[in-house]
Amino acid sequence: MRKTRTRTGSKIALISTGGLAVLLLISMLTAGCMPPATGKTPSEPVSPVPSKDTVTLTLYFGDDQAMEVLPERRVVEVPSDPSQRPPLYVLVVQELLKGPTDPLLRKTLPPEAKLLSVQVTDGLALVNFSREVQTKHWGGSTGEAMSLLSLVNSLTELPEIQKVQILVEGQKVETLAGHFDVTQPLARAIRTGDFFTSEERAKALQARVDQGQDLWRKDPLEVAKRESGGRGLLCNLEYKLVSKARGQATVSVEFNGKTYVITLNQPQKQGDQGIWVIKSIERR
Repeated sequence: MRKTRTRTGSKIALISTGGLAVLLLISMLTAGCMPPATGKTPSEPVSPVPSKDTVTLTLYFGDDQAMEVLPERRVVEVPSDPSQRPPLYVLVVQELLKGPTDPLLRKTLPPEAKLLSVQVTDGLALVNFSREVQTKHWGGSTGEAMSLLSLVNSLTELPEIQKVQILVEGQKVETLAGHFDVTQPLARAIRTGDFFTSEERAKALQARVDQGQDLWRKDPLEVAKRESGGRGLLCNLEYKLVSKARGQATVSVEFNGKTYVITLNQPQKQGDQGIWVIKSIERR
């Protein structure tokens, strides 16, 4: 909305030479700045259209012992105009490269690496990194496994992606750090067995809840929904609480015609104020 600015002149008193005081009020108006009277009330100012919006991403990073990948939900600022936003799959990789904001989680990709491009066709994401994704990688089979699980699980949270092909400088490579074959596309996989939670992590999570944070950790069903994604399940499946008693709980979920049973326990406190963590995931 265009605003019109006006200036009002000063009031000047003039006194005649004959001693007869004549008070004259002269309004000094700046030419061209005073709009003609219309009798209409000025309209209310229009609020500007917000230039920013946000999206929420689910990103997977390593735990404190590099035993599991765990989700971090991150709110990312984007342009309010959808046509100006980067695709979500680009944002996912960019945010992974920044590392976790949660101090209980660990980075999974070398921050020196640059994302050159991401192309998605028929469910396959071609993720093209600069060479630093290899040359700056810290190595080790565990470290490389965390990198691959982090990248694949984070991208396949998006419904349009089922597999991920890693490229370096536009070319396929045999491996990132010498332990896992990445010449072929990688798919999200459900991993069963014991689910590791260190005592240090359990204590830190309980302390957060005691301080009024992350209160969803007091609900075993919610914990199963949010954290079993680290083992390949998805949070939008239909999870059902099967049992809950004496610091133990079980949750079931069906995926691709198979039933998975998630067992949880309370490692710090039992009862309504204790946190729940996943103990194992098994297929039945």
